[in-house]
Amino acid sequence: MRIEKALGRMVRLAGFVVILLLRPAISQSAVEAATRLQQRYASVTSVAADFRQNYHAPGVDITESGVFWMKKPGLMRWEYSDPETKLFISDGRETYLYRPEDRQVLVSRFSPAELHSTPLEFLLGRGDILKSFRVSAEGQIRPRGEGSILLRLAPVEPDPNYAYFVLECDPKTFDLRRIVVRESAGNTSEFLLTNLQTNIRIDNKRFDFKIPKGVEVIRVDEK
Repeated sequence: MRIEKALGRMVRLAGFVVILLLRPAISQSAVEAATRLQQRYASVTSVAADFRQNYHAPGVDITESGVFWMKKPGLMRWEYSDPETKLFISDGRETYLYRPEDRQVLVSRFSPAELHSTPLEFLLGRGDILKSFRVSAEGQIRPRGEGSILLRLAPVEPDPNYAYFVLECDPKTFDLRRIVVRESAGNTSEFLLTNLQTNIRIDNKRFDFKIPKGVEVIRVDEK
């Protein structure tokens, strides 16, 4: 169902590329970089940033932008401002995707476990990159920032939703600059992150959502 796919991509953010045969020296360098990235976010409990999201599929090319806030264990708020206003919220129990222009809210049950083995999990200092992924240096996608480190993460266990991720990191701070998600179907989502802040104070009320009166409510997990 198109609605389920739309909300599913939001939850996975995509919801995230692969060179498996690398020389040992290159692989070791990638592993070291992944370890540094893991260490960078090990103590993170909250994160916020501006983002630009590009989605590519056959016959589809969409660019959106806005700002997001995330907080352990599974609280998220993504405010899209361009080209249209859109709001995605996870309160740790349910997710809400609200499109004011459509007067419609998509609602689905949510568990923090759904972030397992995704870049969003690592942003919040959870998960283990080297246990969940085969890590290698990225050799196909060009960096957006000068001197950036590019890592390709292919899941150890096959995932029906995505084939691999590419993470672009600052070479000094190991802050994430960019996330590229390659879906199993061949579609690609790219997130460019700027003004990244970690361990900032975020009131839990930011993740509350009250369904506006008069809007259509669609529960995508109801049968």
